[in-house]
Amino acid sequence: MKLGEYELNQIYTGDARELAKGIPDESVDLVLTDPPFGIDFKYSNGYKDDPKQYYWLMLWIILESQRIVKPGGLCFVFQAMLKLNETFHLFPDGKRIFSACKNFTQFRPTAVQYGFDPVIFWQKEGESLIKPVAGKRDWHIGNTALYVTQKSSHSCPRPLNTIEFIVENFCPENGVVCDFFIGSGTTAVAAKETKRSFIGFEIDEETAQKARQRVLETPELLPFMYPDSYQGKLFEGIEGSV
Repeated sequence: MKLGEYELNQIYTGDARELAKGIPDESVDLVLTDPPFGIDFKYSNGYKDDPKQYYWLMLWIILESQRIVKPGGLCFVFQAMLKLNETFHLFPDGKRIFSACKNFTQFRPTAVQYGFDPVIFWQKEGESLIKPVAGKRDWHIGNTALYVTQKSSHSCPRPLNTIEFIVENFCPENGVVCDFFIGSGTTAVAAKETKRSFIGFEIDEETAQKARQRVLETPELLPFMYPDSYQGKLFEGIEGSV
């Protein structure tokens, strides 16, 4: 199955700012992406995280997300806490913060530790693609402790259970999720495990190949094997649930 010039359920190597031009207008159900931090972070693949370019990168992400997402679809963009005040005003009206909470936090020299990563999200104008359900909340506790004991192939992995929660709850069944900066392939794995389609871009070929292998090794789950991201379904039809 194709999406414009691309085959679905594939990770393409290259700069998303060029490759995304091949995605048709209003053709994806969810945009979910975790761009470079813009804090001069030293990525293991040598990517230069230039703080001076962060403002323009955010503008591109916002405009391109608005172009490719369907009316009524949602867009989620992970942010660095240190950049939140600088970028929040750039996002469309009606924007909110999804709290990607952590069950383990790195110690930082600050009075109050960072217990969550902010994910700015908004919904494109139009009839909502998502049915309102009490369990579809704006926070999730990710298993960040996993990366203390297990080494990841990526410098900045996101917890799979949080990404699964976002994909399963905010992308319609059989829908398409796009990730401009797919990195280690977590969004692709989440899409496969929740029976969604995906398209992703990664600028580094070695990272992209590892992500493809990770997706290939991910089995499609049977209903009784659903991850905790399916917890939202438990609340359907139950009034007053939180």
